[in-house]
Amino acid sequence: MENNKKINLEFSNFLILYKHYKDYLLPSGIMLACILVVFIIVIPQFQQYFSSQDDLKVQVAKLQLLKDNYNFLANLSDAKANSDFTALSYALPNGKDFAGIMNAISYVSAKTGISVGDFNFSLGDLSNKSVDGVSAYPSVKIDVNLVGNSQAVMKFIDELYKTAPVAEVTSIKTSGDAGIISILFYYKPFPPQTIDVTAPITVLSNQDLSLVKNISSWNNTVAQSLTPVIPSSLFNSSVATSSAGQNTNPF
Repeated sequence: MENNKKINLEFSNFLILYKHYKDYLLPSGIMLACILVVFIIVIPQFQQYFSSQDDLKVQVAKLQLLKDNYNFLANLSDAKANSDFTALSYALPNGKDFAGIMNAISYVSAKTGISVGDFNFSLGDLSNKSVDGVSAYPSVKIDVNLVGNSQAVMKFIDELYKTAPVAEVTSIKTSGDAGIISILFYYKPFPPQTIDVTAPITVLSNQDLSLVKNISSWNNTVAQSLTPVIPSSLFNSSVATSSAGQNTNPF
């Protein structure tokens, strides 16, 4: 009996509260629904809109980059690009360019009037790969005997520095009318080619263009008509530790 009275009392209180606040239930329900709509639908839509705008900006930037790359390639002179690439590749070959080395020595010898006697060079690793990776500048070392005084030897070196491929004289020994110089002829393997269409094409700076122009003005032995300048009686080259023997026409 007491439980029934308690339930009836609670129900009566509920009815009283309902009658008192029933006019506010519908507006409150509508406001709650609106709040839920704002948090569940409206705010995510705004977030998606702003995210879409950011994505649009990124895609527009990519499109502009592709347009710039296309315009650069469209206005690029194929003949000039091939000429510059050939000059740079000849100055710094991607492998051990023994023909270029022999041509350079022969050309400089003929131009300076200095006779070249015995010489020897070290092949090193027969592959074109550097032990330090593609970022290193490996070289081929060659020791050349020159017939001439110290001034003639310096003239030979000065002209060699203006002749491709890239060379560096590391030591000079002269005695009377003869001299021995050690030369490093550099090369560099091409790095792995990875094409990123989203990357801008790098335009050569003024310093780079000046370098290309300077290298293009070097003596190009490929374009020269070379003649043997080393007497066959004086020519004797050795590769690494083995002798190559006599050669009547080394070039």
